Amino acid sequence: MIADYLLTMVIRALDYAPPVNLEYCDFLSAVLTSDREINPNDSRYHFRDALRRTFLGYGIDPAAEGTSEDPGIWSGPATKLNYGSTHFESMQHDRDEVFRFIWENRTTLQLYQNAYSRVLSVRPCLRIGPDGFALRETVAEYMQIVDLQAGELNRLQIVVPDDMPKNQDIRLYGGGTLIFDEYGRLKYHVSNRLDNPERQSRRIEYLWRFGFYRDPSSFRNFANLHRRKRSPSIANLTPEEW
Repeated sequence: MIADYLLTMVIRALDYAPPVNLEYCDFLSAVLTSDREINPNDSRYHFRDALRRTFLGYGIDPAAEGTSEDPGIWSGPATKLNYGSTHFESMQHDRDEVFRFIWENRTTLQLYQNAYSRVLSVRPCLRIGPDGFALRETVAEYMQIVDLQAGELNRLQIVVPDDMPKNQDIRLYGGGTLIFDEYGRLKYHVSNRLDNPERQSRRIEYLWRFGFYRDPSSFRNFANLHRRKRSPSIANLTPEEW
């Protein structure tokens, strides 16, 4: 029973995680939030408390601050959104309708407006809680892409390695997950912004360090990446860290 519940928690959390640049802290907040939505009262088994303590034991804090009652959960929209040009029924399945909503609220949602943007998926969800409670939501994911050269990244306050050529081509990714309630109102916007300096700087430094920009084909799947990390020639550069 406990194992089944935990497995359901982590699978359900995929809908509450950002679609790009996912980190452990993001996934922890996704698990905590998705479980809180379907099971507000966690007083019987304290799953969420146990997960917080376990992740903290590995030095991983939730990405979200949360509340005093539920630390680590994602926050809802902080400002009012414009729903005037969208239709509730279409928002449950139509990517164009969701894109219209995103673009009309691009400032509030803090999108990077000079990037190529597209909606990846839209799917209605019916979730059943342990007490039979039914939760209806619509989950939509979008991605943003922009191609720049290393010398242009300083305008986004993104730091590149000192030995990276200024004309090195860099592709930045950003994106988010939108979770709408059964009435078509946005409950959560879980995003990793394309212009997040800290995360993008860390990502670029890592990819440069492990040779992605010299040989992108070696990063096409996780198996190749792990083989490279096990290589004796770069063993001293590949610490296994949380």
